[in-house]
Amino acid sequence: MPDVGQDTAHPITLTNGTATRTRELTPADLEPIQALHHRCSPGSRALRYHAGKPQLSTAGWRVLSDPERGTTLVTTPAQRMDHIIAMTNVMRTDRQGVGELAVLVEDAWQSKGLGTALAAHAAEVARRAGHHTLTAAVAAQNVPMLHVLASLDASPPRAVGPVLDIHVPL
Repeated sequence: MPDVGQDTAHPITLTNGTATRTRELTPADLEPIQALHHRCSPGSRALRYHAGKPQLSTAGWRVLSDPERGTTLVTTPAQRMDHIIAMTNVMRTDRQGVGELAVLVEDAWQSKGLGTALAAHAAEVARRAGHHTLTAAVAAQNVPMLHVLASLDASPPRAVGPVLDIHVPL
């Protein structure tokens, strides 16, 4: 994979001191994103997608990689720009100014502050895109993501079955 995004990547330092870089998705990222999905546990994938899909479908890739549909960010260790450890999505919705947030962090990289930092960065990306609100459909048992959204001052969740509909004013 070419060394894309090196100059424009957003740096994030984890709680353990590890440096990462977050940049926008490129067409060359499909294979590393599929590898990320394979390294994530079925439980992590189920919490992200509300189903344990082992990888992105062709249709899913088209949606997430289409800049007209939103922004997808990928995160790598600072020294391994070809090894994607997280994917963050800020997708447009049918409501003007409202974007939908989703984050997938590889299991080995969880609980190090990465999800919280990615959500904060995604909120900035959403603001620059003209959004005034982020929404997230979060499984009620996804406590880590609920904490991440609380760090963004999310409004109290509204239950929609086993999924919580959460809004973050920007």
